[in-house]
Amino acid sequence: YASAVAQWNSYTDVADWLRSNFKFDHGRLNSILQRTRQNGPSGLLARTAEGTFKQKSGYCTDAAAFAIQSLNQLRPEYAAKYIFIKNRFGQPHHWVAGFMVDGKIMVIDYGASAEWGGMNGVHGPYDSLDQYADFINSLRIARSAAESVEWRGVFPGHQA
Repeated sequence: YASAVAQWNSYTDVADWLRSNFKFDHGRLNSILQRTRQNGPSGLLARTAEGTFKQKSGYCTDAAAFAIQSLNQLRPEYAAKYIFIKNRFGQPHHWVAGFMVDGKIMVIDYGASAEWGGMNGVHGPYDSLDQYADFINSLRIARSAAESVEWRGVFPGHQA
């Protein structure tokens, strides 16, 4: 992981790696959903960037953590953080990486399942998270609608 990141120059390199290597893992998602039903938000788990680089799979939070850690290592001015998307239809909710470029919000999301695949990609620039929420809702994905979209500076679960 460290040698790969050392060769990357911008957010496009992070996005390219996720797009080419990361595979959604329904089993991991189901395990995490069960944990959060039992323990609330503290049941969330996210792999470290190194762990995701090695596994090349996971669910949305793993992809978001990978992007955030990688972006902030490349350029601290990206100020990458989690964005939490509360699904109007209940679980699963969704986590993505948000970051700043020239004062505008950008989003990297390569952690959506095939059913929500329209969310995958690099999105932006946006002036506000409301604009990103409008984009998500414009996709008209079954059982997915953004009830709220907000920055989360602190991840409520654990990284391993």
